[in-house]
Order: sequence, then structure tokens, then C-alpha cells
Amino acid sequence: MKKHIIYIVLGFTLTSAFAQKKQYHFMDVDAFYGIALEHDKSLATAIQGNPFGFIIGYNIKNAKNANWLAYYNYPDFGFSVLYQNTNSDILGEMYAAYTHYNFYFNDRNAKNKLQLRIAFGLGYISKPYNAISNEFNYTLATKFAGSAYLKLNYHRDFFNKKIGLQTGLSLIHFSNAGFKNPNLGLNTLAATIGINYNLQKENPTFSKKEKRPKEKNKIRYNFMFRAGINESKIPDSGQFPFYVGTFSIEKKLNFKSTLTTGVDYFKSDFLNKYLQDESELQTGIPNTTNFKTDRIGIFAGHELYIHNFSMVTQLGYHIYAPNKYVSKIYERLGFKHQFNDHFFTELTLKVNLFRAEGLEFGIGYRL
Repeated sequence: MKKHIIYIVLGFTLTSAFAQKKQYHFMDVDAFYGIALEHDKSLATAIQGNPFGFIIGYNIKNAKNANWLAYYNYPDFGFSVLYQNTNSDILGEMYAAYTHYNFYFNDRNAKNKLQLRIAFGLGYISKPYNAISNEFNYTLATKFAGSAYLKLNYHRDFFNKKIGLQTGLSLIHFSNAGFKNPNLGLNTLAATIGINYNLQKENPTFSKKEKRPKEKNKIRYNFMFRAGINESKIPDSGQFPFYVGTFSIEKKLNFKSTLTTGVDYFKSDFLNKYLQDESELQTGIPNTTNFKTDRIGIFAGHELYIHNFSMVTQLGYHIYAPNKYVSKIYERLGFKHQFNDHFFTELTLKVNLFRAEGLEFGIGYRL
């Protein structure tokens, strides 16, 4: 399963990186120092000091006169690596590799810019939870975990043709998406400062934004199958497969945005073991009842398009859930890759009121 995550992330990004022309390259290095956010009282023992570390990025500027690039103010595509020392004997050290986009809020040809980096990748945890040797690390129970970070920067291009600087704030997140529990995740808010280095002598000139093309925004229908493996919030209760069938209706608003609504059917095998364990904890008597693990949810959402990819956000409610798990409200966040007008894939995270339930691998067909 972990290999599949790597393959999907690479497949989503390498095509974009090597298919573009008129590319310019730069690197950046940031040091950071911050605080680990205590979003759950269970983390009080594990958080012992101020995290610190660094981020190194390799970035590709694309000055090609393509519509989707112009409409997004010519974002950079890139790769980055991160090292974080949590300054805690319980949490240990964290390493991660990412793919990222840099988005710019002002004139792309200006030397002084406001930049937002959005990065997603895979991390390695040096001291995960262990019931015997590391019982207070409720953040992560696996050595490998998903990771993401947001970095809002003041970005100054090249003072002496090649070297510039940046400074700002970052939010760094690690979570294993419910593969194994405990999995409260670790969130770090940090101040950053660093330099950027131009790898070429010349700098690109970006064209002005063009008018958006007219599009036929008809209603479309989607059928989708998702699957994955997860564990309940009870540590060491075992990993089980889950399956999701989805029907949705979408209406494209413009070049960037689509609204969606639909219905999900969930077959979640982990629920049976979770309910048996909960019953035994409450009564002290083993329970072998076969509980219903089916749930049905309705949702509404939005897709933000970036070329052939889109960022998926959805908010749902379980209208049928004979056995409640955490909350009837759920959220879904992730990415969609459109291969053509009909076939697409998705990598999404289902969350119950900020507690990850499972990472979903999906394939779909659009009418």
C-alpha cells in the first residue's frame, strides 16, 4: 500500500514536470523554528520543546503561454525535502519528501512577491507509537506517514542576479491517514527564513493574463469506486479493508471551479471489530456479535482545477449509520487526475470531524 502511494504521487506530478517548455529553474533553502500545536490534550506529555529544522526546494518556473498557467499567474512546480527535529524524546525526528506548487498573489514579473507553497508527500518517523517503549506518542503509530505543508512567503528575487531571500510562516502536518492508530497527527506552526538561488543567468518574462475561454458548462454524472485499508481508533485492533461506491452530479462553473453533490455507500469492515472491542471494554465480556458495517452518506463539494488535476473538498453526512463511529459528519480532501473526458482517478482522505478514517484510492467514469 505504501508503494502505491509513492507511485500515484509520482505519476500525478512527473508528467507535468517534463512535458513543459520554456522552463527556468531555481533552488531555495529555509530554516524554521516553531511550536507543535496541542490540538488534543493527549499530546501534552509528548510535546516537550520547540520543533526546528529546514526545507530544501527545487523549483521549475514555466513561462509557456498556456491558458491554465496564465489563469493561475504562472505557478512554479517543484520538489522539496524536509527535516524536523521535534525537540521531544517521545516524538523524535521526522524526514519527508514532497512535490509542490508555488502560487503568486501579485505581479509575476515583480521582484517582490507574496508566495504560497502547497506541498504533499511521504514522511519517515524515527519514534512512532509503541505500546511498550513509546506509549505516549499518540501522534503516529507507523514509521511511514503522509505529510503536507503550507508555506506563506515574502519572496524577493535575485539581489545580485542569482541570490534572493524569502521569509514567512509554515504549517507542517504529518498523519498516516488512519492506516494504524493512534493517529492524532502532528501539526507544527513555524517561522521560516531562507535564500533562493537562480540556476540560470536569464529570468523569464511572463505574459499578461488572457480572457477566459467560453465553455459548455453542462451537468455531468460520475460513478466511482474507492478502496483502502484502515484501523479503528483503538490501537492494535487490526487493519481491515474498506470499500466505497459513489454516485455524484457535477456542474462546472468556470475554468477553475466545479460544484458537486452525491451519495456514498460505505462498507467498512473495521467497524465490526471496533464495536466488539467497545462492547468488551464496557462490559468486560467478549462480544462476538456481527455488527452492521454499512453506512450511507450524502455530500456536497467543490473541485479546484489546476490543468489536468483538481483539488477535491467535500462535506458529508451519514444519513444511514446503524452504528455510529466518531461522528455522522464527515469530510473528504484530496486530488483528482482527469485522464480524458471520461476516466479519472482520485486519492482522497476521509475524515470524521478532523480524525482521519481512511486513505481512499479511487477510479471513476464520467458521463
